[in-house]
Amino acid sequence: MQNNNRKKNTEAIPENSPVLQAASLEVIAGLLATLSEGISTFATALAIQEAQQLTINNTNNNVDIKGIQEQLNYLTKEVKKISKALNI
Repeated sequence: MQNNNRKKNTEAIPENSPVLQAASLEVIAGLLATLSEGISTFATALAIQEAQQLTINNTNNNVDIKGIQEQLNYLTKEVKKISKALNI
């Protein structure tokens, strides 16, 4: 009986076997799924990096606008002082 079991276990599966083809396709599908997940992760990382850069740029722009507004306020006060001094 053991000889029969050994023969069954050592028998080669034909190359065109549907089981072998299905297993091969499953391996290929797994590789493609892994590759697509990697690409998706990379795209997400790029999107996060872009969002961070936009946030930094917006913050810098807001600081610049605040500085310009402060300068404008100062100049407006100076013009008012000069106008009062000249009685215009």
